[in-house]
Amino acid sequence: MRLKSYLQQINPLLSNPEAARHLLRLLALVLSAGILGGAYSFLLLSFNTDISKRRGYMSSAIAEAHTFFTNREALLESLSLTAIARTTPGKLPMANIPSEEVHLLLGDKPGKQWSLWLTPRMCDYLRAKQVNLLYVGAGPQGQARWLYSAIAHAHTPSATLLRRLQGEQARQPAAVDELWLADQDEQHTHLYIFQRLDQRDPDSGWLGLEIDSREVSPTLNDATSGKFMMYNADGMLVFSNSSDQALSQLLLAHQGSDFFGFVGQGLLPEYLVINKPLMSSDWQLVYAIDLLAILSGLWLQIVGALLFCLLSIGLMLLLIRRFEQRFISPTVQRIRALVESELFNRDVIETAPVALCVLRRSDGQVVLENRLAQQWLGEARVSRSAAWIEQAFAEPCVACGDDFETSDGRHLYLSCAPTRYKGEDVVLCVFSDISARKQIEAALEDARRAADSANEAKTQFLATMSHEIRTPLYGVLGTLELLSRTTLDGQQRDYLQAIEGSSATLLQLICDVLDVSKIEAGQLALERSEFCVAELAMEVIQSYSAAARNKGLQLYGCLDPHLPERLIGDVNRIRQILNNLLSNAVKFTDCGRVVLRAKLLNREGERCSVLWQVADSGKGIAEQDHANIFDPFYQSEGHTQLVPGTGLGLAICQRLTQLMNGQLRLVSELGLGSSFSLTLPLEVTSAASAPALAPFNLLAERIHVVSPIHELAETFAGWLCRWGARAQVGMPPTTGPATCELLLELHPGSLEQPLLAQWLGPRILASAFGSWEAREDVRQWQVNLTDLGALHHAVSQAQGLHRARGETLAHADAPEPLGLHVLVAEDNVINQLILRDQLKELGCSVTLAGDGEQALHAWQHERFDLVLSDVNMPGMNGYALARALRQQGCTLPIIGATANALRGEEELCLAAGMDRCLIKPFNLQALFNCLAPYRGSRLEAL
Repeated sequence: MRLKSYLQQINPLLSNPEAARHLLRLLALVLSAGILGGAYSFLLLSFNTDISKRRGYMSSAIAEAHTFFTNREALLESLSLTAIARTTPGKLPMANIPSEEVHLLLGDKPGKQWSLWLTPRMCDYLRAKQVNLLYVGAGPQGQARWLYSAIAHAHTPSATLLRRLQGEQARQPAAVDELWLADQDEQHTHLYIFQRLDQRDPDSGWLGLEIDSREVSPTLNDATSGKFMMYNADGMLVFSNSSDQALSQLLLAHQGSDFFGFVGQGLLPEYLVINKPLMSSDWQLVYAIDLLAILSGLWLQIVGALLFCLLSIGLMLLLIRRFEQRFISPTVQRIRALVESELFNRDVIETAPVALCVLRRSDGQVVLENRLAQQWLGEARVSRSAAWIEQAFAEPCVACGDDFETSDGRHLYLSCAPTRYKGEDVVLCVFSDISARKQIEAALEDARRAADSANEAKTQFLATMSHEIRTPLYGVLGTLELLSRTTLDGQQRDYLQAIEGSSATLLQLICDVLDVSKIEAGQLALERSEFCVAELAMEVIQSYSAAARNKGLQLYGCLDPHLPERLIGDVNRIRQILNNLLSNAVKFTDCGRVVLRAKLLNREGERCSVLWQVADSGKGIAEQDHANIFDPFYQSEGHTQLVPGTGLGLAICQRLTQLMNGQLRLVSELGLGSSFSLTLPLEVTSAASAPALAPFNLLAERIHVVSPIHELAETFAGWLCRWGARAQVGMPPTTGPATCELLLELHPGSLEQPLLAQWLGPRILASAFGSWEAREDVRQWQVNLTDLGALHHAVSQAQGLHRARGETLAHADAPEPLGLHVLVAEDNVINQLILRDQLKELGCSVTLAGDGEQALHAWQHERFDLVLSDVNMPGMNGYALARALRQQGCTLPIIGATANALRGEEELCLAAGMDRCLIKPFNLQALFNCLAPYRGSRLEAL
């Protein structure tokens, strides 16, 4: 029963998700204890083995010491046995180094003497063993005499030693036959072994051997046995190779008996000691080894055991941690997540702001539902449950839904999905209250209709305003253009230019507002076409050349010679951006310069990135205005009263740049000018579709390029190198062969005087306000700085390469007569007169009609080459006129003219049967370009 109750108590602990982690850690603890125990056993075995070896070394050393002293004792005993008692008195000779047999007579009392013979072999033996032989007489007055000495000066025994010898003899005259005594002088310790000359006669005296410590120490010293100490019977230290007094104090407790073990004063022993008495004496010989020396000899085993423990325990902990992270922790987390998910799901179901219920598939009964399901569903749950279950299980992989209204007027949306719950197939149904959404949808629908109506009204208003403003504006601009072609005096021409400038400003304002409206309405579309970057840059610079000259500004361009010949993009929108930027630069710069740069950033196959930069030296823009400078109708502080403007130019530039996937950036500071950088991705195309700036290469002759602005000189030198010439930037020598070479001077402003007046060779003077056609005057040509084609033509003439350029530069004021008979349908009388005069200026004959019906009647009775009709006319408009003409078999070109510039107008014209569409107001050049393709229609018809 106790075991059962105990198991019941520990069962919750073992069933806890943390139990596996606890058991794993307990296993780690047991394995760690086993590893440490194994290491301890290994170290203990190694230590015991080393102690056994040390004991063997000590025992061997003691055995050698026993042998050493036993040999001396045997020598002394053999000498005493050779002594013969004599009763005849005689002398006692003494010899240090005998060369023949020595006869010694020992004994001080008459009638008690002994004879001792030393053979040469015995003397050699004594000398080899480094021992001295002496005799001490018996009795209190016995003197010590040397019988044989192996060294030149033997040590004489001290009086203290003799008294101890006599004392031992007096105390036990019959029992003591052998004595071990030590005598010390200032330098060494001398060991003496005495033996009765005749053991049968106590008065025979003592025969002794002297052993020097210098002979004993090498014999007793053993590195493997440690330090040695020899004690006499009184416990006095006789010989030692150690000066450790503490060790001597520790050995006092073990004198007089055999001992082997550790000694020490602290918790840990300090020395391993072996203590044994010498044979046939009461002296003790002790060997001691420092415990640190023993442990240092076991450093490999200790380090190996420690490393083994650390690596084993570390590897085990790492494996256990890895196992815990990979298996136990995820399992514990999953169990906890499962429990928490169960509790959380119950809470979610109860607190969810939607109605939830679970329907059993077999009988359609509710298995689980929350409070909202009970409140919202009511009878609908019973009547619709079968349909919901059938719908969910019919297509289980497709989300099923239903939208219905309850009896209390609540709109509910059902989302159901098949699943399993407690081993059964069920359907999880989620009901959302969409009553508020239905109301919002109805409100949004009403708002959308209102917004569509407002947007349609806005579009209609813009179209009407555009048409109403552009129609009289066309009359103004057309009349001014026709007036400029008449004979006027100077004052009248100044008035005319003022009116044209104001009209152009009004037209630009209308175009800007219309462009903003198009962008906001998403009606602005990009038109991709081929263009030349250099031609575009020259065209833009030429447009503002007069304005810059009037203000005394330097206006020039620096074009990268590595630019591709032809690119594909919306050239009209790029021109619009550059015109806006250059117009602002000229307007806000009072003195200094305005530069247009074009640079190829990178090229990858048929894709490239081109950078346009417009930099000026004007007043600059304050830093606080940078963030809003591209906002519509925003003008920086201090500039609103200087020049007229609406603040739409930069906003339109930013929107157009974004449409072309480009980037427009501003760098400016007050007093230092401004710099606008336009970066656009464009496509590279072949140059075969249009004539190039340089139709042929120049001669590879040296051309010196000089300019006050180094950047300008470097740019044009690059173009000359691109055309095949050898350009060199810098002043040429004024004398020598170089004077026959060509000099190109580049003046960013007007040409006042040459940079190198003393130059005698051919010279080309290029200035910002020079002529557009290369003019030769005594080996000197003058061209416009912004016309690369004219520069190429001048260089080719200077090198002797002539080409006719006049054919490609037809004067714009004298277009070639078209010779067309045109039917004009226009309801505005002023516009009729302007159209008539414009067409007559282009060499056309004109028949006027006030509306579409008159035009249709005129076509039926007269032969025409082309029909030019206004789109918005009362009665039959231009669309109806085009459809009526096409239905009656008219094949003449029909061109629509409209003042509505919104997107889709041209598509409406084409859909009605027209061939082209003109946007009012248009000038003579635009009208000529539109009608020129139909110049030969009269001849074909004939």
